[in-house]
Amino acid sequence: MKKDRSLLASRIVVKVCYVIVAACCVFGPALVKYYDEKTAHIPNRGDVAAPLLITLYCCVPFAVCVLVCLDLLLKNIANGQPFIAKNVTYLRIISYCCFGVALAFIYFSVLRPFAFTIVFVAAFFGLILRVVKNCFKEAVEIREENDATI
Repeated sequence: MKKDRSLLASRIVVKVCYVIVAACCVFGPALVKYYDEKTAHIPNRGDVAAPLLITLYCCVPFAVCVLVCLDLLLKNIANGQPFIAKNVTYLRIISYCCFGVALAFIYFSVLRPFAFTIVFVAAFFGLILRVVKNCFKEAVEIREENDATI
């Protein structure tokens, strides 16, 4: 019962994130303009609105890909199939997307060093997901070996 609620909550959060990503795409220019106005007091800051918008829009395909993979992963788990090869593939894709976001933000971190935090966090999540993916891969191999034994 508790597992079902957690799974349902996760699936709802993924759906909400779809809406948030779409809203960020629509309102991206306004959000960037707001950020630009709030950081106007920084000396020698240069114009960062266009580079930030480009960086954010470069991250959108990665975000959508992550959400689709998470949706499919959660669907498989809900169907009682946590340790299948497809889930390993989804985790691999999600980790690559994290590395993609890190690469996209390297460009912006040259202009705003705080953005390097996003580079580090995205790359770290990508690394963690690679480890989890390897664990899932081993579990899939063990499950397939056990299925073949019976």
